[in-house]
Amino acid sequence: MTKPAPREIAVRHGVDAQGGFAERRILLEGGLIHAIEPAADAGEDVVVLPALANAHDHARPLRTSSIGGFGRPLETWLHRLALMVPVDPYLAALAPLARAALGGQGSVMVHATRAMGLTDLPVEAAEIARAARDVGVRIAYGIGLRDQNPLVYGDHAGVLAALPGDERQAIEERFLGPVPPIREQLAQVDAVAEAVGGPMVDVQYGPNGPQWCSEALWEAIAEASARTGRRVTTHLFETKYQRDWADRNYPGGLVRRWKEIGLLSPRLTLAHCVWARPDELEMIAEAGCVIATNASSNLALRSGIAPVAEMLRRGCRVALGIDGQAFDEDDDALREMRLLWSLHAGWGFDTELAPSDILRMALENGRIAIGAPAGGVLREGAAADLVLVDRAALDDDALMPVDPLELMFARANRSHIREVIVAGRTIVSRGRVVGVDLGAAHRELRSAYRAGMARRTAFGAALPAFETAVRNHYLQRLGCC
Repeated sequence: MTKPAPREIAVRHGVDAQGGFAERRILLEGGLIHAIEPAADAGEDVVVLPALANAHDHARPLRTSSIGGFGRPLETWLHRLALMVPVDPYLAALAPLARAALGGQGSVMVHATRAMGLTDLPVEAAEIARAARDVGVRIAYGIGLRDQNPLVYGDHAGVLAALPGDERQAIEERFLGPVPPIREQLAQVDAVAEAVGGPMVDVQYGPNGPQWCSEALWEAIAEASARTGRRVTTHLFETKYQRDWADRNYPGGLVRRWKEIGLLSPRLTLAHCVWARPDELEMIAEAGCVIATNASSNLALRSGIAPVAEMLRRGCRVALGIDGQAFDEDDDALREMRLLWSLHAGWGFDTELAPSDILRMALENGRIAIGAPAGGVLREGAAADLVLVDRAALDDDALMPVDPLELMFARANRSHIREVIVAGRTIVSRGRVVGVDLGAAHRELRSAYRAGMARRTAFGAALPAFETAVRNHYLQRLGCC
């Protein structure tokens, strides 16, 4: 990649988690912030902040409400994703990463829990890395690992027994294929790291979650992470049904067991933690893990509202995640940041979280989860990953002077973004991803999915009965009331 030319940006306002400044000239050179100096003429009325880091996502090509995913709990929504047939991995990554850039994200976690499988994994990973390079974002590539519980958390015999013959066959064909041995799965991570790892791509172990991975797999991942220094990203306690499974299968405590095997460490990112308990949060905090909280996704999938304020009280390092389920399914990280604050800031005169806490999650802690270089702050020597917001458009009423940080948390969304810069390179300019035709990518993806879904009619026909059986399985576990 050609190094961007040195550049000077004059701004009237700057904001990060450490505070703010006014009337500055920012010099970019070699992909870094070279200097920040006072400026007599700060040019256009813009606010600069570090580019946002999305600490948990799956880079899904198209919106899942278009396959009937709206309002479904995770436990049935996940299976519905199998309607989305394998497509060109380059296009499949290009579209969501371009939307991420439009939403102010400079760094994105790509937790690849389901590979396309049209080629071997290193080749697929290379195509995803190429898409990230063309868009211009940094990514972490978490490689999905799993070896149990393909249908429900536990024995699925009752679920299959509830299905008529044709429906049962369609479900078995889709979900009950062979699982590679643990050694082979971990070797794939090494192969992908060799193929695509580098300054803009951080390859990570991506176990799908505790209920989908055996004890032997967790022990192997903990050992491999300690040996290689490679990060681990996974889900934890996203739903009450996962909480129930963990309590039944780990009566001594799942988080405590992970501590015993060495999985808990500063290298570990835990997505969601909606149903985590205070003592578990303390162990997570003590180990230096990152929790990626996903406010919109937790609402959309009916998982609950995470105890984010309690996480901070217990000393946890919390990051912002979007999980491919931003509130309007548009990957808008500015709006997600505002929703996170609205849910957890406190009520009345009681203050639980300040805007600076949310900024730290979205700007600094997310970069740790993604393995991005030092940045997330407006400081000399930090990575030149920046978002320029049109303050005049943000406050088009212009009735009186208002702190731009207040305006950001009151109404900012991706329509107010003037420019996104990553490693000193402009990747978004006035609502367009530079050098990428997102509209064409969406059109090609929609055509491919429509054609592919037409070939999965048997699976689509089996879904209603299957989803009812899955629902009944969990209601019998926890009760319906």
